[in-house]
Amino acid sequence: MPSDEELLCAIQERDELAMQVLLRRHQTLLKSVISRIVGSDAATDDALQDTLLDIWRSSHHYSMNKGKAVAWITTLAKRRAIDYVRRTATYNSLKDRAKVETKIHLTASNVGSDCEDVDLSQALQQNIRLLPAAQQEVIHLAFLQGMSQREVAAAIHLPLGTVKTRIELGLKKLRSAFRTRHAMHTLQAA
Repeated sequence: MPSDEELLCAIQERDELAMQVLLRRHQTLLKSVISRIVGSDAATDDALQDTLLDIWRSSHHYSMNKGKAVAWITTLAKRRAIDYVRRTATYNSLKDRAKVETKIHLTASNVGSDCEDVDLSQALQQNIRLLPAAQQEVIHLAFLQGMSQREVAAAIHLPLGTVKTRIELGLKKLRSAFRTRHAMHTLQAA
């Protein structure tokens, strides 16, 4: 039976069978590590999938000289679980802010109860389309495709700092758009 280190070396050569063996051997451990961080079973499965993709894509970064293979894959699992929690929290925070600001807008403009059916997702999408293309792209990948900031940076071949800046600027513009919309409706109602 090959060692974990040998399996990772085989994975570096794109051996799918080695990946299956490594997964069977450590799936319970990885799920346990991830579950303690993310909580729910569905989130654990999502983060585990991210971890497996990361092992496959990043196996060339592993070196036997730097430590045991199980420590390396466990570290990847922890990182993907933390990325998942951050991504989910940021996405939920953005949705929550949009809901709150839309509710404020609806209340301030004294519109009827029909407006309670306003699709917040549609309003958010409309505001995202108003962003510069570079900010639209990173926000779409990070929040709608569920990629970590590192994955976004790799996917569009940009430095991580640039991706973080574009996301932050895009989020600020979205918050501002909802505030402006609220202010305009408040003025109209007065």
